Amino acid sequence: MKILTMFVLITFAATGRVFAQIPAEWQAAAQAVIGDLERDTPLGAKPWTGSKLTQGWHMARAWRKHNNGNIEITLAEYLTFVALCRSGCAGNTIEGKGYVAMAEQVKNLKAQNGGPYGVASNADAWLAALPDPTGAAAKNAAMWNKDLDVAAADFATSNLYALYWLLAQARPTPQEQADTFAKFAIFVQDKAWIGNRCLDISKVAAVIGAPPRITNCH
Repeated sequence: MKILTMFVLITFAATGRVFAQIPAEWQAAAQAVIGDLERDTPLGAKPWTGSKLTQGWHMARAWRKHNNGNIEITLAEYLTFVALCRSGCAGNTIEGKGYVAMAEQVKNLKAQNGGPYGVASNADAWLAALPDPTGAAAKNAAMWNKDLDVAAADFATSNLYALYWLLAQARPTPQEQADTFAKFAIFVQDKAWIGNRCLDISKVAAVIGAPPRITNCH
């Protein structure tokens, strides 16, 4: 996944322009990954439309522009906002809140936890302590805590991770909290336990022109 992301960013720098259209590989990746994550949920029966793919693209660029001052989004940002728009993002909202207000919450959360590495470490510790009957929470926390750089080294990525933690903490039960965090964090981490399945999306958009590829991990 990171190969195509880097290709897109390098192309931005080389040409001095931003793509006006969503890369086809990203659209296919979004439908494959998010469709898999929505399995056995009410959203799983919801048909895919081009509008959600486009809304996610525009939301990701707006979020990036506000936080980073540019619109050169990553695949993780695109997947995040397509997933959010599948549930509804009318008026540039994130689960009913304006994205600017949510960005401020992200900024505050990072400050409260001592920065991006504090967020990554504390979010993983919080996840590990959740009484998740599937066992996925503890396994994800152990896997992700091995390399905090993945979630914290890049400013834009650390904003996503903080956003995921905020969204997860708002869920009513520990299992829903663990499930929500996993289904978003996989966009950054590439691997996650979703219930009793371990998914690897690192190669979902690695080759230009190739169909999306999702594999199992251990």
